[in-house]
Amino acid sequence: MSARLDEAEIAAMLRGSADAARDVGPAGLRERFAARLGEVAVRPDAVPIEFDGRKVEARRGGTILAAAIKNRLRLMHVCGARTLCGTCRVKIDFGRENLTPMSAKEKLSLRYHLSLSPRTRLACQARVEGPIEVESLFPLCGDLPGEEQAR
Repeated sequence: MSARLDEAEIAAMLRGSADAARDVGPAGLRERFAARLGEVAVRPDAVPIEFDGRKVEARRGGTILAAAIKNRLRLMHVCGARTLCGTCRVKIDFGRENLTPMSAKEKLSLRYHLSLSPRTRLACQARVEGPIEVESLFPLCGDLPGEEQAR
């Protein structure tokens, strides 16, 4: 009789593991996918931007330079984002009103570098508040390591 009990216990364990496998399978995957989709859809701080023809996301209130670095896009910034060199200058093709106003320091730097166009901003200073389209004025050559993942 003990052999029969062992078989019954084994059968119960197998049934239990089959039920657990069903929860992990497609139904569990659907639930995880739905939860992740809900997280992504509820990100009010993510702003779509187009940088040199590539569609990426920026954090609302973050700088254009930070968005470029986060998305592994090449943008020169020799002075380390201190408003000095002007190498991170970008041309705003669309959405100028979706950037924070220029500070006096940014205006002085752009004037010093003879970039007086209202469409020109320093990527290290311009903070994103809504969708924009941007072109870098000093594009760099080559790819950053892992850049193919950002495309």
